[in-house]
Amino acid sequence: MRHARLSIAAALASAGLLAACVSAPQLSAPVMRAEAPRFDPFTFFAGTSAGTGTMSKVGSGPIPVRVTSSGRIEVEVRPESAWAAPPRRVLVLDQMVHEGDKPARKRQWRIHEVAPGRYEGSLTGAISPIAGRAEGNLLVLEFTIKDGFRVRQELTLSADGRRAANVMTVSQLGIKVAVLAEDIRKTP
Repeated sequence: MRHARLSIAAALASAGLLAACVSAPQLSAPVMRAEAPRFDPFTFFAGTSAGTGTMSKVGSGPIPVRVTSSGRIEVEVRPESAWAAPPRRVLVLDQMVHEGDKPARKRQWRIHEVAPGRYEGSLTGAISPIAGRAEGNLLVLEFTIKDGFRVRQELTLSADGRRAANVMTVSQLGIKVAVLAEDIRKTP
């Protein structure tokens, strides 16, 4: 039993040393945190946008990432409610993700506001609901993906509302295993 604990501790320490090598790639032009404009994902992600970035993972070099997005707002009636619940607005964001040499993959976000500046939703591939909050020009989204990896995205909106800097951190057991730095721009 003691040997097993030492092996687990050694493995975690080794992983911790590797994780220490994972740092956030630099964004081309950082966006500063501010109280205004307020990050409203319904406004920013409605229509089309494109993201380009670099992902750093434990045990691999920088990986280029490109994401194209198309967002729309739907009104969802909730018939499962026993009382006359008002319809809710849902941001539906369809994305095509290109990560390095991997085949492109589709994913969909579905996000709704549960209180002013508070969001919940779902994402293709996530095993937990999305929890989000907006604080000034910062939007934080958190969820869990396969194998218990925790994902935290911090999106910072530019002053003109046309660009967002996204820093996504993936961790397991509190150890950072991947970081994505992405520049997202609204497209005409």
